Amino acid sequence: MIIVHGGPASQPSRAVFWTCLLKAIPFRIVPPDYLNTAPLESLNPRKQVPVLEDGEFALFEMAAIMIYLCEKYGGDDMLPKTVEARARVHQYLHMHHSLSRSATMKLMAPHVTVAFREGLETKMARDEANDSVMDPMQRTMLLAALADPEMLTNGRRTAALISRVIEKSYFSDGDVFLVGNRPTIADIACYSELAQLRWAGLFDFEGFEKINRWFEIMAELPYHDTIHQYNVALGDILAVPNTAENFAAATQAGMQALAELGIPVENS
Repeated sequence: MIIVHGGPASQPSRAVFWTCLLKAIPFRIVPPDYLNTAPLESLNPRKQVPVLEDGEFALFEMAAIMIYLCEKYGGDDMLPKTVEARARVHQYLHMHHSLSRSATMKLMAPHVTVAFREGLETKMARDEANDSVMDPMQRTMLLAALADPEMLTNGRRTAALISRVIEKSYFSDGDVFLVGNRPTIADIACYSELAQLRWAGLFDFEGFEKINRWFEIMAELPYHDTIHQYNVALGDILAVPNTAENFAAATQAGMQALAELGIPVENS
């Protein structure tokens, strides 16, 4: 049984959990301690989740993990067999961190981390001094968003830009998923970033017909509700600003939903 270090509050972790479930790959979860990420350093020098352990082999970075799972555990169900379709999936994954991930760093994360702002800023300053942890671009985006008096407006502008790029670049030839007519790991990665904005009350995707249709189809996939129980429990953080207590309760709800499927959850 493989080990996935990650938690339901992490968008990339949710994508890896969902991939494992859809491919029926047995796994167990080791949740991170967000206040003490040092134990992860032996597996990932950036001390971030998700991290995969498969026997003696360890791997970090969401996209790399999902590709590995598809290639090792068989089938072209989530990573297409044809060269052209597979290339389109890789194309999305290559732009994910520079495009879709911005929806989290500029809109979702600032509204979540407002509950931990002082501690987060101290931790990031310490991590920067130690030349470690968060990607410098992501750190810069998050700190800038937190300091921006127009945080919501500018975050929504970013979400709209991302949505326009995706609608113009994907769903071609009537495809209902990003690439083709069945879900791939590109859909899993993208949905983990974008759909959370609706639960959080931060962006409603009005006018984005293809994305809204895709949301409805993705919500019908197996394990959707389990994977996103954290988001449901966290709720509308625009109407009711996040607190440390709400975050902890939502994280626990997400873990409980996974445990109810029989997935072992261990102490880190």
